[in-house]
Amino acid sequence: MKITIIGSGCPACEALYSKVKKLKEDGKIKAEIEYIKDVGELVKRGIMGSPALLIDGKTVHVGMPSDEELLMIIKGE
Repeated sequence: MKITIIGSGCPACEALYSKVKKLKEDGKIKAEIEYIKDVGELVKRGIMGSPALLIDGKTVHVGMPSDEELLMIIKGE
């Protein structure tokens, strides 16, 4: 699984990236993690908010989910 966070580098974007990294470090998920700090990438993909969370190239969430919601989104629950 490849998880991508796209945002401007704002505090919310940084926080989402940190949360995803922690899930991986804690062994709750197995994934390659990428962080793109380019608002142009959001525009190119037609995403109208940030941070954007993508799994295997598909946008699954925009905004800051709670910790529980984040894990459910990533696990596909």
